[in-house]
Amino acid sequence: MARSRGPARPRKSSTTKAKKKAAPPRPPEPPARPASALSPARRELLALQMRLWRRLQREVDQSIEEVPPNIAIYQEEYERDVQRWQAISSKAELVEAACAADVVYVGDYHTLPQAQQTLVRLLLAVTRRRPEVVLAIELVRTDAQKALDRYMAGKLPEERFLRQLDYERTWGFPWPPYREVLEVARARGVRVVGINSNPEGHDADHLLERDFRAAEVIVRELVARPGALVIVFDGDLHVARDHLPLIVDGLLRRLGQPPRRRLVVHQNAERVHWGLARQGREHAVNVVRLAPDAYAVQNASPLEKLHSYLNWVAARETLVPPEASSWELDAYGGVPDLDDDEHDPTPEYTEQVLAIVQALARFLGVTDRDDLDAFELFTVNDLDFLDHLESSGRYTELELADIKRQILSNESYFIPKGDIIYLSDFSVVNAAEEGAHFLHHRCSGYRWSRPRDLVTDFYFRCVTEALGYFGSKLLVPTRPCWTERDCQRLIDAQRRRRRAAARRAEASRAAAGPHAPAAGADVPVLQHGRASVLKACRLVLHHRELEREYLASGAWTSAGAALTQPAEVHLLITHMLGHMLGDRLWAGVASGEVDKRFVRDLFHERLDRRGVALATYLHLVEVTASLEQTRGRADNL
Repeated sequence: MARSRGPARPRKSSTTKAKKKAAPPRPPEPPARPASALSPARRELLALQMRLWRRLQREVDQSIEEVPPNIAIYQEEYERDVQRWQAISSKAELVEAACAADVVYVGDYHTLPQAQQTLVRLLLAVTRRRPEVVLAIELVRTDAQKALDRYMAGKLPEERFLRQLDYERTWGFPWPPYREVLEVARARGVRVVGINSNPEGHDADHLLERDFRAAEVIVRELVARPGALVIVFDGDLHVARDHLPLIVDGLLRRLGQPPRRRLVVHQNAERVHWGLARQGREHAVNVVRLAPDAYAVQNASPLEKLHSYLNWVAARETLVPPEASSWELDAYGGVPDLDDDEHDPTPEYTEQVLAIVQALARFLGVTDRDDLDAFELFTVNDLDFLDHLESSGRYTELELADIKRQILSNESYFIPKGDIIYLSDFSVVNAAEEGAHFLHHRCSGYRWSRPRDLVTDFYFRCVTEALGYFGSKLLVPTRPCWTERDCQRLIDAQRRRRRAAARRAEASRAAAGPHAPAAGADVPVLQHGRASVLKACRLVLHHRELEREYLASGAWTSAGAALTQPAEVHLLITHMLGHMLGDRLWAGVASGEVDKRFVRDLFHERLDRRGVALATYLHLVEVTASLEQTRGRADNL
């Protein structure tokens, strides 16, 4: 059966409600391991992940077209709030603290579904204990309150509600997680108010003015409903104590109002995660107490958090995150209400990947296998991944070095030797591609450890990449692909940089050095070193010329230098050529020019046998010669 390396989830208890609610006992703290007790492999993977996180953070920063004024100050003050924690806590303790407060500020990372799931669970919990709850949410602007009221009352259909909000322009983040928040609020009788705004004429203090306007709404609700618990769901930077909470406190004082008990709930703070990971407790700890009036909920890794944003920017569909664990409803007194059944835990990532593998098998007509669940899934969240590989004793130093290179390159990966799927992010595209690699391995029975000469290894990788890309394209037909045009664009861009550098040198400005251009509409985004990608592009274009000569003459000449490149360039070339071929193969099946039974036979081909991989590759070149590739990577930017 398919296995996941994540921790088991505790199940919800069905104990009956106690007549008198006692404070839940503090759970024993998971033991921390000193840094010296962590295995070298775990420490190495942690270092790799932190390097990758910093690289992804730069990529996120570069993708933001308009950086809000004062964002650096907001970021600095947020970082100060989450710099360290006082103690390991629990969800039950967090709920107790929330129920005892007057206003709770919950930080949101808009592209991360786990962030909205936290609010859903918190609403389900506190509405059992507090008779009146108000949700102040950034999702809706203050001038759309009437539309929100009508939607919450069931008088405005969802489609019209989103149109009246102008949702894509005013918010634009994935709707389903926010829909669930509003559905839970409606079911629990929670009043919902919008706090977002777009103040005109405040270019220099836009974020601050938005906070002032949000604070006015929050204070209005606190004053009008003195017995209510007001939960504020705003962007994670806004809920830092020196931002929105401080402004609300100031407005209350100015109105002569008594101070309100407040609680701040941050989510997925990077410093907290890396600190827990250094102690080997990142999976065991879900909540930490940052201060007497502040907690942090940890249900996603920093890499998962950034990937959620980058996947949103690229409009990539993602796997649905499972709940990290139950909210132990019995711990704070209560039996799940009947309507909680609508919020059953989402299938684990392993189950979702298995469903993808089964869907690919059904499409290809592979109906005679009972081993489609015989893979083990690791994700970017699993810091014990390298430990598992090293402790198995099955992998050579060279193989482990290759795997580490893939991880640092932010690549998902299939390891045939152990039937292991590693996901660098949670996009459906990556899950489908690696699922297709696993299906191919199972159907063909090829031996990964079998010695292969240079030619066999090169075309073995090309064809397996083609089949993996084909599988991903079946599930995500809009996936862009490397094209010859993309390769030529990168080469031309490099020439322009060199000419510009020469002109700068002539103008006596050589000290500035050549500047890498910002990613634009004519240059694909790179994940590898520019020099390696450029070299791979040149060799890919040369290989495609050799393929055209082969089609014209029927004679194949050696691919030459493409076969003898360093590992990174070798993998890039086979990756690009394979994806181009897989894209054309998918176009053939989609148009009906290629029978899917032909593709099923490819999945059963033993490519590791001498001469088979090259012959298969050339046959695929012939079969797909008249087919055009779909959109290139640069076309999607």
